[in-house]
Amino acid sequence: MTDTKNHHETSRSVIMARLCGEVTTKSDGVRQKFNRRLVQNLRDALDRAGVEARVKEKWFRVDIRTDDRRALEVVSRVFGIQALSWADSYVWDSIDDVVEIGESLFKDLVPGKTFAVRTRRAGFRQQIPFTSVDVDRALGARLVAAGGKVNLDDHEVRVGVEVRKDRAFFFEEEVLGPAGLPGGVEGRAVAMISGGFDSAVATWMAMRRGVDMDFLFFNLAGPPQERAVKTLVHALCNRWAFGYAPKLHVVDLRPMVAEIRSKTSGHYWQLLLKRVMSRAADLLAQNKDYPALITGESCGQVSSQTLRNMAAIAAPVQTMILRPLVGLNKEEIIQWSKVIGTHDISAGVPEFCSLEGGPPSVDATREELDEEEGLLDLSLLPKLIRHRQIYNVLDLTADEEPAEVRVDEIPEGAVVIDLRDDDAFRRWSVDGAVHMPLERALQQAHLLPKEASYLLYCEVGLKSAFLAESMRREGFEAFSFSGGVPRLKKKV
Repeated sequence: MTDTKNHHETSRSVIMARLCGEVTTKSDGVRQKFNRRLVQNLRDALDRAGVEARVKEKWFRVDIRTDDRRALEVVSRVFGIQALSWADSYVWDSIDDVVEIGESLFKDLVPGKTFAVRTRRAGFRQQIPFTSVDVDRALGARLVAAGGKVNLDDHEVRVGVEVRKDRAFFFEEEVLGPAGLPGGVEGRAVAMISGGFDSAVATWMAMRRGVDMDFLFFNLAGPPQERAVKTLVHALCNRWAFGYAPKLHVVDLRPMVAEIRSKTSGHYWQLLLKRVMSRAADLLAQNKDYPALITGESCGQVSSQTLRNMAAIAAPVQTMILRPLVGLNKEEIIQWSKVIGTHDISAGVPEFCSLEGGPPSVDATREELDEEEGLLDLSLLPKLIRHRQIYNVLDLTADEEPAEVRVDEIPEGAVVIDLRDDDAFRRWSVDGAVHMPLERALQQAHLLPKEASYLLYCEVGLKSAFLAESMRREGFEAFSFSGGVPRLKKKV
């Protein structure tokens, strides 16, 4: 849009953020609380992005005054925002002013194109002596005279107008926000996070309902798994969590895994692992006063998530368990992970939460799990919780692989091994690379000649780091290409 001549001195650049309808329907007291937290979250999001801006709360909108165009993308990731637009605003005295300004801003954009004028009145409408339709018709006539053609259903140029009692705002596009409730208005809960698609998407969905989120991770496979989860939660919170400092609780559960393997029937290993995790999460929730646990379970997705098994697993847990994904299938969950921005990280995280003990039970009863669980030393759980590590998520670094494993070049003479699945390998691979999917590599890597050196790569460098460290412990010279395929493509 171009500046007006008569009203140039009164123009301001502002992002108009429309609140989610659920916020605007609350009672006055609740809405004030929601608006305060929304403004707090917006300021935090802008500060963390290094965007200088002034956030001004209105009863029906939030206006962000800034000259930094990056603010539009930042604000579009704040829960509670329904839609937003980058607008120029001007003072007005009559409808003639609104029409004149709109004409000067859009007359050079519409010649030879279709357009639609979309006017709305906001705030104290009784103080505006004309209707939205009045503006649509008058401004539309001016733009037709300028060479445009009206098409309300399929247009090339959107002429957006919002009239308030003292200023009129003009904009072309409207960007959708995530909607939902402002983060934190529903309190704080803890998400059981694994690094895969499901738990990350479930966490995001709870966050969109106004829940500030801390994280609980059970380490079953050592540093590589922990690095993967740290990378995931850092990315998730850096993009979506504002107005508070999220925590990551890391519990080393390997002693309990040893108990399960040595004392119970393999048919119940997976269910017992999930129950032990749930018990531990329950202990943490009661200790830290979390009112709810968030899990990524989806009904019927895997054997441990049949309706009967989920009931048997959760039976001893006192804290409320929320399952935001219970009705979604895997394809839907993966699509959401792309929207959220966690897909590529989760795609490179190996599956560490499975214990292979034979065909798992799909319809266990509480009594059956109680009997098997009675063979375990559950007194270990409070000790493991007490010795957990706690991290400030936003302070985590995204790349913590050991320097001796991580490399940015292909070592001379190294055998290159691609750990991805068949489809990914067919789409692209390093020339001469050996294809050995992770599941096979875990079983057969020890058979490789130890006199050679090996470079491993995968989607984002997490599977390759895990296997490289495992191979080094067995005496191999093995390396992981840092950053995975995206960085490797640029290198070769």
